[in-house]
Amino acid sequence: MKKIIFKILSLICVAILLCASATGCVEQNNPKPNLPKPDISKLDTPEVILGQYGKVVWGEVGSALYYIYVVDDGEETPIFEQSVQLSLGQSFKVKAVSNSAEYDDSDFSEPLTYTGGGIAGDHTHTDINSDGLCDRGEESIILGLSIYAVNDLHGKFMDTDTQPGVDEFTTYLKDLYADAEREEIILSSGDMWQGTVESSSNKGQLMTEWMNDVGFASMTLGNHEFDWGPAALTANSELADFPLLAINVTYQGEAVDYCKPSTIVEKGGVKIGIIGAIGDCLSSISGEFSDGLSFATGSRLTSLVKNEADRLRNEEECDFIVYSIHDGGDSFSYSGINSVKNSDMSYYDTELSDGYVDLVFEAHTHRRYILQDEYGVYHMQASSENRYVSCANVSFNTVTGEYSVAPKLIGSNTYANGGIADDPIVDELFKKYFPDSNPYDVIGYNKSLRNSEAIVSKVAELYYQRGLEVWGEEYDNIVLGGGYLNARNPDNVYSGDVTYADLYSVLPFDNAIVLGRIKGSDLVKFLNRQFADKNRYHIYSTLDQADVNLNSYYYIIVDTYTSSYRSNNITEVARLDGEIYARDLLADFIRGGGWA
Repeated sequence: MKKIIFKILSLICVAILLCASATGCVEQNNPKPNLPKPDISKLDTPEVILGQYGKVVWGEVGSALYYIYVVDDGEETPIFEQSVQLSLGQSFKVKAVSNSAEYDDSDFSEPLTYTGGGIAGDHTHTDINSDGLCDRGEESIILGLSIYAVNDLHGKFMDTDTQPGVDEFTTYLKDLYADAEREEIILSSGDMWQGTVESSSNKGQLMTEWMNDVGFASMTLGNHEFDWGPAALTANSELADFPLLAINVTYQGEAVDYCKPSTIVEKGGVKIGIIGAIGDCLSSISGEFSDGLSFATGSRLTSLVKNEADRLRNEEECDFIVYSIHDGGDSFSYSGINSVKNSDMSYYDTELSDGYVDLVFEAHTHRRYILQDEYGVYHMQASSENRYVSCANVSFNTVTGEYSVAPKLIGSNTYANGGIADDPIVDELFKKYFPDSNPYDVIGYNKSLRNSEAIVSKVAELYYQRGLEVWGEEYDNIVLGGGYLNARNPDNVYSGDVTYADLYSVLPFDNAIVLGRIKGSDLVKFLNRQFADKNRYHIYSTLDQADVNLNSYYYIIVDTYTSSYRSNNITEVARLDGEIYARDLLADFIRGGGWA
């Protein structure tokens, strides 16, 4: 409204001045001497294009207040817009009127005459008046692009009583690709494989095949992609039809061969560069696989991303840069689009938003948010485990390069509901990887709900008991079982029938069970961890701390995540044969009626 009022007042002022000049009513009582006029520049002459069916447009001229055009040999007509419709045979010219004493009005443009018809043959699109339409053909030059991002799926492939699988989600995504109105890209920000029997038992390959079928453009590596070591990463990178991304991963100082810094996707003539990185989460990976591994963080990571963004824009001529990082905020909750300060985003260097990246997808913290940083760049994370998916609708002017982003989070009630048919690929892949057995078959009965504390406390006891069975005759000084133990979503074993898949979800880690040797002084510290870190350390012990001889050596039953943690000072002596993990001990216990 203010803009319209300003235009009206400006036109009135122009009319008054023209009238005053014509009638001689400007006061002449105190004529000024004829001083020499200072040298001043003219405004640029408007660049004019005659479009389809007689529409003429021109580009904005800097420091212009408005424009004056002439049709044929008619009157000079002021206008604030930058387009005029001509009739057949009419000619047209326009000039820019200065808004400052520093500039003279421009010259009139060269006359153009509309001789009829449309635009014949191919032509190069232009949009000098930035209205989103080609100046000559008047067709839209706006690309509608939807970018979807999945984070922290953790192998949630099959439907369960508490968790939607990906069968309906697959149908939803494929239906989006069939929409001719928009272009789509789907990518992942990490932690896709580990977490369920259907994915973890084949070290992520089932999920990778599913992502191939859906058409993922890329997948950023998360910390749990490293849970099985480099061999599994290499195998998945060779199986994937899309690149695994992580710009900041090195092994013994050298770049690894199972991931790359970035990838480029082209949609509707627009080149989108996608850069991937993993956050400061190396400590969450078992020392068995993290020795020699390094994730560049802080200023080192910023420098890597800046250089790659520059390369993508200047050498690869990318128009839009997406940053997919397996890291994120831990204190944000969703309540619309939130603006944040630098101090709230310690995990992210906002320098990257100053012209280097245009959109950021985040992960790792399992939070749900849409943030807008001080540079106006959106950051999105969509919870975890198939509850939500991030979506950024980008409107991109393919001529001017200007764009706008409209972010949203889509809930599973939209893409995983009974109104959407299951895609057959989900059942096909499940049967491919489980041809002779079904991990969803019942293995026993649980009388009452067992929460996380009950689960890991029982595991610590089972560690000790299995250790005694295997090594008790040879080592008579085995005093405890347990260590760093953690149950995952759904965090409970519910009452009723129990399947192996249920136990796999709460105890997904493939940490081998070992016999460890520890000095008494370190054993005291180890025992104290169950009090200092009671939410993580769970120990079943037959030895009172007061009876520990600080200079003697003892044997304990732990897993490789605990034994490889250097501060524990545990020396591995032996390891259980075969792939036997915490969930397997608990499965044997339940099969034997332990919780019935």
